[in-house]
Amino acid sequence: MTYPSNESSLLDRLQQEEDRALRVIRALGYSASLVALGIGLKSWFSDHYLHAWTLFSFALLMAANCLLFDRRRRPLLFRSVFVVLCATLFMYLIATGGESNTGHLWFFVFPPFVFYISGPRMGLAVMLGMMTAVTLIFQFPEASFVSARYGTDFQIRFFASTIFLTIFSYVLDHSRRRAYDQLVQMAALHERAARTDELTRLPNRRDMKSHLEKEHDRYKRHGSHFSVILMDIDHFKQINDTYGHDAGDYILVKFAEMLQDSCRKMDLAARWGGEEFLILLPDTSLVQALAMAERFRKRVESFKAKFKNQTIVFTTSCGVCSISQTKDLEVLMKQADINLYQAKMKGRNMVIPLVVQKVD
Repeated sequence: MTYPSNESSLLDRLQQEEDRALRVIRALGYSASLVALGIGLKSWFSDHYLHAWTLFSFALLMAANCLLFDRRRRPLLFRSVFVVLCATLFMYLIATGGESNTGHLWFFVFPPFVFYISGPRMGLAVMLGMMTAVTLIFQFPEASFVSARYGTDFQIRFFASTIFLTIFSYVLDHSRRRAYDQLVQMAALHERAARTDELTRLPNRRDMKSHLEKEHDRYKRHGSHFSVILMDIDHFKQINDTYGHDAGDYILVKFAEMLQDSCRKMDLAARWGGEEFLILLPDTSLVQALAMAERFRKRVESFKAKFKNQTIVFTTSCGVCSISQTKDLEVLMKQADINLYQAKMKGRNMVIPLVVQKVD
């Protein structure tokens, strides 16, 4: 069957986490623009015009990046520009000292959010580049773009505190992402277990209902007909009573294996409950479904199960129905159940509606 279930749910969770992270980064971007605008106005009125224009430019570019993301939805470009703008601003603040030589204090907010935005590996690469640039600023104070002066003690403390903060941010972000990945994997395993029959490893009733609804929606949108085959193992209680419940479980597993082997790639077989099984046949007419049910009935009839040196022979009854007969999913399933009941009442080991055999 072509429907993704657990995979699509996992992708949905990952996409939701990505969307949430982008919303946080977007909020940080707009907040950074407002803060830079506010500090820039203060610098302007303090006659620090170069500093003010630098902050105004940063605020404008950051807001433009957020607005561009709102229109184009290009996450990688948005994240990259965000980091580049912040890195450029912080290098400017360290090189010039900002206003009152306090600009370097803003650098300590950089490591936590660069790891949050870029991830552990890229975050380390960015921080390595930033520390290299800071080293050059400290080592070449006579450069034309450097106006701030920092003593040796300050440089040692700055590097020590930045390295500590970088390591802490890396560990924290790495742990957060690993914990999230583990939770996603556990959720996927839990969902898979909730949708899979433990004994036969076939999809269970809950999962099959979901696929039936999707197929019915596809039928309503595109007119794609589908059919179902509802079947059970004849006299299954007698098998349990005669050979034991372990033998009954063995028969269920073998029946499920034969059922799955008889299905096309587009079909979906599920354990409907107890000894009942259901096959969903997309793009299949009633005649085609009847033919498949009859082939499977004959295969079961000729199968001899070997269990603990005992040979167990069993048969199956099938009720078949097509959406073209009912148009409604609930009625479809009720009719398939009625047909299965009639097959049992008429002697079992048969397909209802009856398959007419051609006589040469």
